Amino acid sequence: LDWRLRECDYGDLNGAPAAELHRDRLRYLDVAYPNGESWRQAVARAGRVLDDLPLRWGGSRVLVIGHVATRWALDHRLGGIPLDNLLAADFGWRAGWEHRLER
Repeated sequence: LDWRLRECDYGDLNGAPAAELHRDRLRYLDVAYPNGESWRQAVARAGRVLDDLPLRWGGSRVLVIGHVATRWALDHRLGGIPLDNLLAADFGWRAGWEHRLER
């Protein structure tokens, strides 16, 4: 368990329907949700897990379970996809993704 893999902190909107949270998500790219965090902050937090993986799990396959902020952190840090592109696209959920951390 790693607290950094939590979803974006929507602040006052925690618990709101997903459609409401994501309707204007580009607005919150660099501006925090009221009393919460921005998507850039959430993705940076989740992405910091990648810095620690080689210390304990180097050379191993690791299963990461997270939320949209976690997926975007992996896509952004490992895939080089700009964060604003990720926020603008449909989430496109599927049963799993595979990423490789090359060091």
